[in-house]
Amino acid sequence: MNLENDNYVVQPTGSPAHNCYVQELIKRHLDIAVLCVIRNNSMSGQDIAKEIFYKHQVYVSPSAIYSLLYSLKNQDILEIDTVKGDLRTKCYVPTEKGKQIITKQLQEFREALTYFLLQINKNLP
Repeated sequence: MNLENDNYVVQPTGSPAHNCYVQELIKRHLDIAVLCVIRNNSMSGQDIAKEIFYKHQVYVSPSAIYSLLYSLKNQDILEIDTVKGDLRTKCYVPTEKGKQIITKQLQEFREALTYFLLQINKNLP
């Protein structure tokens, strides 16, 4: 298992244990999941929830997502943009400062997970 290769992909097994661990990871690290989805896209909160469900088959409540989005906006990581012709729909877009912060946080999270997985692999038969 080469965790340092960007082409390494874990395919979901569909097992209940796998689903449980993925769900727990997404919910405990919702900020990382949202930042992964939004780093290159302008998206509404509803679209973010749909994307997380589509990619990971994990339902995250809209209130959890919007709470996080407001927090990221207050930290100047995201800004709100409206959709032309629809002033009610808000799209969240990374600020210039936010793009740098997002990249750094995702790299740090990836490094931490890689370290953890390498430690697990050392102890497996």
